[in-house]
Amino acid sequence: MPNFHWPDWACGRYASSMSSDPRYHRQTLLPGIGERGQERLRDSTVLIAGCGALGTVAADLLCRAGVGTLVIVDRDVVEATNLQRQTLFTERDAERGIPKAEAARLRLGQANSTVRIRAFVEDIDAGTVGAVAAGCDLVLDGLDNFETRYLLNDYAVANGIPYIYGAAVATEGMTMPILPRGGPGEDARIQWADREATPCLRCLFPEPPPPGTTPTCDTAGVLGSVTAMVAAHQVSQVIKLIVGDIAAVDRTLRSFDLWTNKHRAMDTSAASNPECTCCVHAHFEFLDSEAASARMLCGRNAVQLRPGRTRSSFDLDRIERVLAAHGDFKRGAASVRGVLEGERSPSGHPVSMLVFEDGRAIVEGDTDLDWARGVFDRFIGS
Repeated sequence: MPNFHWPDWACGRYASSMSSDPRYHRQTLLPGIGERGQERLRDSTVLIAGCGALGTVAADLLCRAGVGTLVIVDRDVVEATNLQRQTLFTERDAERGIPKAEAARLRLGQANSTVRIRAFVEDIDAGTVGAVAAGCDLVLDGLDNFETRYLLNDYAVANGIPYIYGAAVATEGMTMPILPRGGPGEDARIQWADREATPCLRCLFPEPPPPGTTPTCDTAGVLGSVTAMVAAHQVSQVIKLIVGDIAAVDRTLRSFDLWTNKHRAMDTSAASNPECTCCVHAHFEFLDSEAASARMLCGRNAVQLRPGRTRSSFDLDRIERVLAAHGDFKRGAASVRGVLEGERSPSGHPVSMLVFEDGRAIVEGDTDLDWARGVFDRFIGS
């Protein structure tokens, strides 16, 4: 039988170190981080786009790691079906229908009061991304839809900041870092050479898949440990980038299936498209879009209707009065929600509506886009 020796890290043989804040002691012991790396984390700002399964795990890890400012953006409220995998939320959050971004802000403040948390109950679109991402050093993807991912890819390339893609559905997960060609500006906190740039999302996948052609959490389910694993890998790359260890970043398109124990890592170094619409020709069609849109929501039998830039925000007091005439509706801090009396969806379900101050609406009961638009137009108007 061969002799087995425990590695040094298992025997506690690393030299000790002490950060100015004892909570980071074990982290600053790591040679790749140290005191200087911890200072860089403290001085950084990370945008977490979406605060669902990926976003909650990522936000928790980055907050505890001491990232100085977290900007959390999510359009939705906490529901019971979130609790299986969205680790920052509680049953009370779901019962009260608290906006996810706000619930995350409150919970993270209890974990690390030294981290600044900026929470936006907002949809990320071409009209809002510039405001919510202003001053951010990096974007972490916690989304559930392709349209917004392509928008973030556009924004990252246009502004020379890293974008950490991540996705999870059923028992499969996928991650990939994007370091745009052309590099960052001279004053950017995260720096890399052009030879260290990676393909952008559109180099590998020129167009998003058509709606309804890929599985979602709603159709295929999702294993909570998969989302945690994807988010943990994303966060590891974020920390490497912030502390300046570009060489350590996992530059592959990494995917895995936790149920079948299959892991794949595709080298993307040769995948850069010399004719890429986005990172070569600087045509940012998702960033420049002004059109209103409708899309199915992952994990919910619902459709979100998003206004174009020409529609102003809602007067929620007026919306509550209008909808109260047609069902049981209540006004919240940033939304109005309730169930339409006597209405049934094409699949026979009751119809509920959630209307946000920023002009968005979620129509729940079916995933038929045209039907959802019709419900909105009938009760609120376009």
